[in-house]
Amino acid sequence: MSRKRVMFITCSLLTLVCLLAAPALAGKGRKSASSNGDRQQWWQSLPQSEQQMMRDRHEVYKSLPEEQQQHLRKRWQNYRDLPPEERQQMHKKFRRWQNMDPEDRDRLRGTYRKFKDLPKDKRLELKEELYQIRDLPAEEKEQRRKEIYQRFFPKK
Repeated sequence: MSRKRVMFITCSLLTLVCLLAAPALAGKGRKSASSNGDRQQWWQSLPQSEQQMMRDRHEVYKSLPEEQQQHLRKRWQNYRDLPPEERQQMHKKFRRWQNMDPEDRDRLRGTYRKFKDLPKDKRLELKEELYQIRDLPAEEKEQRRKEIYQRFFPKK
């Protein structure tokens, strides 16, 4: 299965999980029958198109090999274990990703692939340099980011 498809499924499942978790978390501390009723009420309130999309994604999940399902379940558990502030930060980043132009997402995916191909010491060096420019004014930060990018990912 392609990385792109796994990433799409992961993001879709994360979205699904967030949608499913919201009513369950809102009703924390209630009897399970009540929260189950809340989930059913929430499900019924979804438009048919969203219900179908979620069913389709669930079918895709069920079609994955067991090891990939386990990986996704582990990621879901890790997500559930995050403190609320970190979850909010994750949601903010996910919304930013969703609102990006497709070209920007493709460019970012390419940069990430290049980053993953760097040796570990270079990755750490790059992270440190990016961390150091985080508080600079926007224009200066962008200029420095471009310089760093050229140094770590020279055009061949």
